[in-house]
Amino acid sequence: MVRIIFSLVFVISMLFANTHKGGSCELSQVGDVRLHIEHVGDFEKAAYIPIVKSGKNFRTIFIGSLIKADGVEIELLEIHADKRVKGKPRTGTLRVELKTKKGAETVMMKYHYDKGNFFAKGKRKNGDSIDFSLKIKALLCHSK
Repeated sequence: MVRIIFSLVFVISMLFANTHKGGSCELSQVGDVRLHIEHVGDFEKAAYIPIVKSGKNFRTIFIGSLIKADGVEIELLEIHADKRVKGKPRTGTLRVELKTKKGAETVMMKYHYDKGNFFAKGKRKNGDSIDFSLKIKALLCHSK
């Protein structure tokens, strides 16, 4: 009987350990979003409309999300991370669709993430710059 109980405790412990992988966090956007589009405007408090409230990585929290400001909408379409360098900020590329009163266009942007601050910058087809910044909070972190 003791062996059966011990075996059940061991199996349940192994199942629980598999559901909680080490080193993962739930990420969530918090606070205001700042948006700047050259020759269009500076928006200190653009609206961020998330596709989900939180997720395990940038892809799950950003892809499909929207940033809206007076007559401008940005949909986050794709994100690719550069190779991670330990001790350095995370970097990568972001593809967005920018919609204005004049039409829509796809813009490639470079992003930089460090200490909870996410910043992305790119150039429109006409050469005008576009950038936005927001804060990302790590929630419910599991340590290794």
